[in-house]
Amino acid sequence: MEEESIRSSKAWGVAAVIAIAVFGVGAGVAVSGCGGDDNDSADINNAIDSVQSQASSVQRQASSIASSVSSQAQSVQSSVSSQVESVKSQAQTATSNSGGYGY
Repeated sequence: MEEESIRSSKAWGVAAVIAIAVFGVGAGVAVSGCGGDDNDSADINNAIDSVQSQASSVQRQASSIASSVSSQAQSVQSSVSSQVESVKSQAQTATSNSGGYGY
C-alpha cells in the first residue's frame, strides 16, 4: 500500500512538472495539490523552481536575440538606404553626362 502511495505521489509530481511546462505555474500548483503525501513536496518544489529558472533563462535569451535582430535590421536598413542613394546619384550623373537621355 505504501509503495502504491509513493508511486501515486511521484506520478502527481511528474504531472505537475508537465503541467507547468505546458500551462504555467498555476496549473502545476493545482495538479501537485491533488492526492499523494507531502513526502515529495520538496521534489515538486525543486522541479517547479527548475522549470521557472529555465523559463526565465529562455526569456532572457529571447530578449537578447530580439535586441540583436533589431540592431541587425537597423544596420541592413541603413546599408540599403545608403546603396539606394548611391544608385540615385549614379543615375543622375549618367543622365547629366548624356544630355538627359540616360545613355
